[in-house]
Amino acid sequence: CRRPVACAVSLPTGLSSRHRSSAMVRALSVTAAACVGLLARSVAAVTWVKGSGGASCDTVCAARSGCDENAWPTSLEEFEEITKLTGHTCVGTQEGGAKYDPSTDGRYCGWAGPGKENDGGEPRCPASGDYSTYRFCPCNSDKEL
Repeated sequence: CRRPVACAVSLPTGLSSRHRSSAMVRALSVTAAACVGLLARSVAAVTWVKGSGGASCDTVCAARSGCDENAWPTSLEEFEEITKLTGHTCVGTQEGGAKYDPSTDGRYCGWAGPGKENDGGEPRCPASGDYSTYRFCPCNSDKEL
């Protein structure tokens, strides 16, 4: 459920070939270390938890090192994997579009949150639906603290 990470190297202009080679080695070393860190973060798994009715993901994930705002599904296929991981079966699935999506009413599911133009850049972890809305939440840890 993570997006690909891109890494790039840029060097100052006007260096001699010897200094350029040395600068390239240093730049590549620093960039490689940074990319490894980003890659490790991008493939690090979150734990998906189906919350109780009306609970926000901040509440659901409070004892699991918090909610990961960067882990929301970006495709129906990703969402279907989340439902498998949580042991939930949707009778039907629609795109949704609410801030509290991905969610279910117990039978039907909505997977996609609001588009960038509709959410005002607000975080989705604190959002909650009514008592009959169960959110699928990306928690940072699989163990309760």
